[in-house]
Amino acid sequence: MLTSFSRRRLKNDGGVGLVYMLHHICEKNEKLIPTNEDLKVSPAFLEKIILRYKRLGFDFMSLDQLNEMIQSGLPNKRPFVAFTIDDGYLDNYIYALPVFEKYDVPFAVFVATDFIDKKAILWWDCIEELIMTHESVTTSDGKTYPCHTFQQRWNTFRYLRERILNIDQKYLEQGLNEMFAGYCIDWFGPIKQKGMSWSQIKTLASHPLCTIGSHTVSHPALKILSEVEAEHEIKEGMERIRQIIQQPVRYFAYPYGTFHEIGEREFRIVEKLGIQLAFMAHQGCITSVNMKNVARLPRVYLKG
Repeated sequence: MLTSFSRRRLKNDGGVGLVYMLHHICEKNEKLIPTNEDLKVSPAFLEKIILRYKRLGFDFMSLDQLNEMIQSGLPNKRPFVAFTIDDGYLDNYIYALPVFEKYDVPFAVFVATDFIDKKAILWWDCIEELIMTHESVTTSDGKTYPCHTFQQRWNTFRYLRERILNIDQKYLEQGLNEMFAGYCIDWFGPIKQKGMSWSQIKTLASHPLCTIGSHTVSHPALKILSEVEAEHEIKEGMERIRQIIQQPVRYFAYPYGTFHEIGEREFRIVEKLGIQLAFMAHQGCITSVNMKNVARLPRVYLKG
């Protein structure tokens, strides 16, 4: 579990700083599926991490400051940490913003526009609820997955997750309905409760501590799209945000963000579109070597 880096560990890894990746800032429920709960960091834990880095003498960087450092080619004099939050969940606004304000720490939110438009299917939340409320789950192909014990529920979630990630993203709702034909599932229920509004995004965009970046339109696994579709997802997401917040959108985070979902083609698209910094979910600190690859910058997954 990666929580915080000491100066010594950063130096041993050849790092000059690190960029944290978060999703939800809210309390965890240990009875639920760990895959989903790992996306959550409590406000108290976030505060604890900030205080730790203050004690260690790290600088807190905005993405603009990080971009300036990378463009200069000169590492910061002191090790740095930057905080980024993916997707656009309401808890970012309610719980994360007050913590960052309290300590005057900059942060960025990477927005998938369908989350804000309430068009996103948070299938991982829907499937979790299905698993938690049934003794077993049977898909339309006749396969049955047990949900009696905690381990069985977790295993079932992982099996179903792999299948869902292979559905054609253009027909995700249709594919989900076909896979779970025996159940009545409101695929858009979770996002109606958990997504920020455009008004809240605009408020964050005007906040001196916050930078708004892009996270595509519909949060797809880009690698399984055609090149035209992948470019459309990236380009249209950035343009929609720019039109609404009336500010340049220079930074991007890949949905899912591992080499299973992105590759050289996606890096080329990002470079073609002139995106200044693009972030993966690949684990690692920023080094004087990898910071030259601005289309594939690593982040550290904050868990706690």
